[in-house]
Amino acid sequence: MLKEHSQYIFHLDERPEVVRDLADVDEDSTELLITGKTKNIDKLKSFSNLTKLWIYKVHQKEFDTILSLVNPKMLFVHEMRVEDLSIISSLKDIEVLALEWNTKAQSLWDLSKNTYLKSLSITDFSKLNDITPLQKNTGLELLQLSGGVWNALNLHTLQPLRYLKNLTYLCLSNIKVKDESLEPISELEGLKELEISNQFPTEEYARLSVTLPNTKCDRFAPYIFLASPIVDKDVMVIGKRKPKLNSKVDGKKLKKYEEQFKAYQEKYIN
Repeated sequence: MLKEHSQYIFHLDERPEVVRDLADVDEDSTELLITGKTKNIDKLKSFSNLTKLWIYKVHQKEFDTILSLVNPKMLFVHEMRVEDLSIISSLKDIEVLALEWNTKAQSLWDLSKNTYLKSLSITDFSKLNDITPLQKNTGLELLQLSGGVWNALNLHTLQPLRYLKNLTYLCLSNIKVKDESLEPISELEGLKELEISNQFPTEEYARLSVTLPNTKCDRFAPYIFLASPIVDKDVMVIGKRKPKLNSKVDGKKLKKYEEQFKAYQEKYIN
């Protein structure tokens, strides 16, 4: 993640203590961590200085109730059983939004209403396949789309991303895309950093290395050295289903992958 955007991150080690009853809390608080079971939840509407809200473990009714009472600048929600996300459209002041671990939502919400939204993270949405509503919020600067520890995020296509011309940081982690194309990202000429998992065909990474010459990404190469070797393998070849190799023993194979990557690049240069 770009250092200049650290204010957009929810640091889990800096989260406040969980509030069990809002009757016990100062209404001038600027930051809160609540759950779906927090008592006296209707008191939230009196917290006029609340700018940063953490919510843990909510179902649909709890989620809708809480978000109807607040208008924070930063919102983090973890462990959701929420199918309908449309209430998020009512958050007029939201700038930073992170949603984690939702087992129900199959679609997003109308993002055109969140006009101040700069940073969005969607992680571990096991039923989400379509991200079309993203294209309605062209002001986004940071975007993370990730699967969970056990499940990939399975999307039909990344086409909506081509409209997000203000993106400077994009993270695609543990993600599988049906059309296997990274071509839409080629349109994001202002992208400074791309973090992406090794789940696409090699040619897709080679294409982006040509079309996004000013973007930092360690996948824009035929192979990378692993931070810590796996047994005797210290190199990962870039591309879906490509092997891990030993840089000392597998020199000829690595040379072949270098030549293939260069050939793909030349195809897009021309």
